[in-house]
Amino acid sequence: MAAALLLALGGCTAGTQEEPPTATAAAPAGTQAPAGAEPSLTAPAGRAVDLEAGTDAGNGRPDSSHDGLMVRRRIVVAVHPSAGADVDALRERLGQAAQAAGIELSGISPMVLEAPVLDHLVPELIAALPPGHTREEGEQLADRAFGKDGAAAGVEHVHVASVLVHDLQFTIASADPAALAAAIEAEGILSDALGSYEESLDAGALTIGYTGPLLSDALVESVRDGMARGAGGRPADVELGPRSTAGQGVDLSQEPAPADSGADDSGHHTPGTDDSGHHTPGTDDSGD
Repeated sequence: MAAALLLALGGCTAGTQEEPPTATAAAPAGTQAPAGAEPSLTAPAGRAVDLEAGTDAGNGRPDSSHDGLMVRRRIVVAVHPSAGADVDALRERLGQAAQAAGIELSGISPMVLEAPVLDHLVPELIAALPPGHTREEGEQLADRAFGKDGAAAGVEHVHVASVLVHDLQFTIASADPAALAAAIEAEGILSDALGSYEESLDAGALTIGYTGPLLSDALVESVRDGMARGAGGRPADVELGPRSTAGQGVDLSQEPAPADSGADDSGHHTPGTDDSGHHTPGTDDSGD
């Protein structure tokens, strides 16, 4: 299953433009590359929600009061292919290694990475491990897929990082959730704000699930406003909460400031000088 999912990813280059944005351009978070750069998220109604441009997270950390269980740590594996490499083949290798390890990978926006990494590259291939996995497990997965020290053909180097993501659920009552979802998709309300999201069409309600780069309070409110407008209601009618109440959330006020882009944190692997094979920004390896 993991291999099939990774095959659906395509290159995870941020944005819909032909050339990926640099980190200093503060590219929108949650963006998707053409033709399914991140996985198409299939709603229960059977429609794939595959959206375009995203959020205001950029390369810094937006002002957000929505933390606790609404913010999670995730371990990501980001691959920097060598020039001319077959990215699809690398994606298949990662998917097969994940499947063998019993790990179900999911696509995620490259903009969850810190600015120094994005200054170095916007990865063509990035995938997130499920919640609760550690950086050590991410490194082991990368080793299985690409060999120790990222020595596989076509791999320049690999980043394994612990990142913060918003894990949000927006719910609004609706007499016709399917029609509301179609109207929201047609207007592009959530496409502009979130990039990628999942729809759940329950009896009498539309639920939108979002897992991706941190969103500012202003952007969260714009999502609530857009959903409410589509339903003919008020922003207060849109309930906001975590996608899951299990596990451990994050208190953003206790988190260190993100690394700035001036730091030398490229993670470029040079044989003979860096024997780790994986660049692992930060010191928190809990993955919780």
